[in-house]
Amino acid sequence: MKKVLINKPIHQDAIDRLSREVEVLKLFEASPKEIKTMLPEIEGMILCAGMKMMAEEIAISKKLEVIGRHGAGLDIVDITAATNRKIPVVFTPLGPTESTAEHAFLLMMAAARKLTLLDRETRKGNFQIRDRVVGFELLNAKVGVVGFGHIGRRFAEMCRDALHMKIYAFDPFLDRKIMSEWGAEYYSDIVEMAREVDVISLHVPSTEKTHHLVNNKVLDALGPGGFLINASRGPVVDELALIQALKENKIAGAGLDVYDPEPPADDNPLLSLDNVVLTPHLASFTDQGRRRMGMMVAEDVLRVLRGEEPKYLANPEFNK
Repeated sequence: MKKVLINKPIHQDAIDRLSREVEVLKLFEASPKEIKTMLPEIEGMILCAGMKMMAEEIAISKKLEVIGRHGAGLDIVDITAATNRKIPVVFTPLGPTESTAEHAFLLMMAAARKLTLLDRETRKGNFQIRDRVVGFELLNAKVGVVGFGHIGRRFAEMCRDALHMKIYAFDPFLDRKIMSEWGAEYYSDIVEMAREVDVISLHVPSTEKTHHLVNNKVLDALGPGGFLINASRGPVVDELALIQALKENKIAGAGLDVYDPEPPADDNPLLSLDNVVLTPHLASFTDQGRRRMGMMVAEDVLRVLRGEEPKYLANPEFNK
């Protein structure tokens, strides 16, 4: 029986599905270093956050037939190295869409109303916090969506339909006609878009081209009334610039699910700021979302191990 290793917990239904056809190695508590010792013995890997499969790991995985990415982000897999080894990489591009979009919407609402500050102070008995905190109403506000893929579009749909927000879009990798036909106003320059909107929400992968896409220029353009929401990847934002902007009230606030690096250090200033809402990189972690991602990646891993074509292939250019 072939062996499939999972580095972090996935939905039990997906584990049960895998167990019908393969031996499942659940190294949920193991460190990446410990997991590496198992790599030469496995035929399949299901990769969650907390570990990377780069050239080194792929090279020592002598029996590896498939890498399954539990999620949509591929920054923790060396696609080129896998392709050179003729190893299919499967992922779940549609799995996290709804849960992540909902979480970004939640972060936007919470940041606009300073929810975590109010919750914390109310629990302390400081009911008078209501006399010094004023929120921001989002009805008819303007939101700039950076990355107009599945998650970005679903988030934009929520903003438009629930709050009648005007949608602006920045995505140099997508045909502007698609954004215009959807009803979003296209911007080719993120700084120019930042000057126009009340909220920027990020929905792009972490790549060389998106590294520090949000920097001092963008934050200055967003201005003292603007909010930044990031449920994509930490390196997309220049975190030091964001901290400075929040400390000096150059922007009104932020809602963050991701950091650079992760987890944030204990002395990271973000942890002590009142104008930022923080969650621990779990935007896609609903029961429904985890089940959807788990079943999608499990079925594709099994397809490859059976010699069948997978549905969601990240490296379709490789030749078997």
